[in-house]
Amino acid sequence: MSGSPSTGTLAIPPLSAEAKPVTVDAALCSAGTAEKGRGRVESNDPVHGDLSMLPSSIRPSVAENTIIKVTRLFNGTLTDVLNELLQNARRAGASCVAISHHTDDDIATICVTDDGSGVEQPANLLTLGSSGWDGSTIAREDPAGMGVFSLAGREVTITSCHAAHDSAWRVTIPADGWTGETDLVLHPAEHPIGTSLRFSIEQSPSQPKAEQAIAAVARFFPLPVIVNGIEAKREGFLDSALHRTSWRGTTIGVHAGSNSWKEPSVNFHGLTINHKLVTVSESLTARHYHARVDIGDTAGLQLLLPARKEFVVNEAYAELLIACERAIYEHIALQPSHRLSFEDWQRAAELGVTLPEADPVLKRWAPATSHSEYGNPSLSRQGASGEEIPVDAGTVIVLGDDAFVEQPFDRALVTHPMGPYLAAEHSSYAGFAWYDAVARLQDVEFVVTTVDGQILSATEMAADQFKADLRAQAIACRWNIATAAGDVLRQETTPTDIALFVDDDYWWENLEALRIAWTDTRALKPEELVNLLECVCFSPSDDSAADSWDTQHEAFLRDARSRANTLLLSADEAIVANIRDLIFANRWRLPQGRTVTIAIGQEAVAVELGDLPEAA
Repeated sequence: MSGSPSTGTLAIPPLSAEAKPVTVDAALCSAGTAEKGRGRVESNDPVHGDLSMLPSSIRPSVAENTIIKVTRLFNGTLTDVLNELLQNARRAGASCVAISHHTDDDIATICVTDDGSGVEQPANLLTLGSSGWDGSTIAREDPAGMGVFSLAGREVTITSCHAAHDSAWRVTIPADGWTGETDLVLHPAEHPIGTSLRFSIEQSPSQPKAEQAIAAVARFFPLPVIVNGIEAKREGFLDSALHRTSWRGTTIGVHAGSNSWKEPSVNFHGLTINHKLVTVSESLTARHYHARVDIGDTAGLQLLLPARKEFVVNEAYAELLIACERAIYEHIALQPSHRLSFEDWQRAAELGVTLPEADPVLKRWAPATSHSEYGNPSLSRQGASGEEIPVDAGTVIVLGDDAFVEQPFDRALVTHPMGPYLAAEHSSYAGFAWYDAVARLQDVEFVVTTVDGQILSATEMAADQFKADLRAQAIACRWNIATAAGDVLRQETTPTDIALFVDDDYWWENLEALRIAWTDTRALKPEELVNLLECVCFSPSDDSAADSWDTQHEAFLRDARSRANTLLLSADEAIVANIRDLIFANRWRLPQGRTVTIAIGQEAVAVELGDLPEAA
């Protein structure tokens, strides 16, 4: 700060107003009559009718009594207060800051001392909105002139000696002395060049304690901070960066992972801000990159006042975001390969970063399940996080379909040579030359030959053709192999033992609406069919009135087993299996360590308990 020290009375000057407000008599506002429906107002009201009564121009100003409300304008935490005081010390050219503190009955008494240039004009210290800093500091940092006012409403003792003078002064501002209504008296003092502020603050259970707040503000502060005689631990804000680049005096660091609101991403000379900047994610992987910035002398970047916890959204901020995005792509360009989407790859090129196409690797295809959200099978697959396969001449991308098509198709592929080469669709890669060149598998359908020789298509026939489960003489699964543009290259066919059909009048995640065609070859076991039905149909309700997931699941499996047993077993085998399943579902009722013999007749049920045979 600039100016010369003075002693005696320090009066807080009132804020000036550039234009006097216009006073309008309330009675005038109710006078006059408006003629309705004519598009004009006829009135003798000077406000509504005679513009000569109004000033020719107006401008913003600050009311003279604003200073009276200062204790309600600032309500910062201890961390906020310390940040403001340390920033003032840095701007004053300090080489270090000393903080002493002690706590008594939850009241922390803190003294912050720096060896900066000191306060040249004491009045500037308490002039709200006038920082007193030189022009270069104002251009670089846009200081608000509110730093000391972060202590408004608390008793503070300030002692300072400016470098240009050989005498120091001290002033105590009482808790009620911040409103400009009382003169504050300066006293001579002994103090080296620099400034010291002493104040007390109540420790709130919801806020960090004094030692925690001090450690937080010292962590990334560019100057040493001595706390009760011991230097506080400091870190470089971008120490964990994978890549760094400079932009207009600010350093941008690229970090691994997604940007969390809990972690600061902006450092303003030790004042950190939790603000999401830019994140770029790679496809098919869990790799994410985000930017953090260590702000230096960068013109145009401004923080919202007085808290300085958000950026002012202006042209400089928009350019910063672009620079952060470019820095991330520059880091990715240094890696052996990448998995960026085609859109991100194009964006990198727009920003001047040349990248090769994404690594030609896709996820191995796995059939959709009933948990596919809103009928989108790509959102939930058994192998969603499974094996990756490199793309080569034999790779075929499976275009997504419903679970009742994909699940039996997957079973049909067990013996087909194409099975190991099927990859899941990944639409964000569309546009890469290698991805667009991969063949597509589409138009899967099941052709059912009935026992009387009738040929039906299970994926095309109407509901009245397939009203019940059907034992078939033969079932064939066929599909087309096409280009990315949809041009059919060839058709493939393979025999199978099951096909599923859903009545269009029902939501397909419904076991009752599902129709089953199967061949009586005994290759399909009841438990295999139960698993297939579960993948296709089981989707538990999350309604608060519904039973638990376990209860819903057990009920579904019980119905699915009964249906599978009826279809695939003989009549006697099905009866035995269904009874066995019923007893197994209620096994918790049976006594532990005992045998149970149950005889069921038409008129009675006999139950006998026995003991387990002793081990030999």
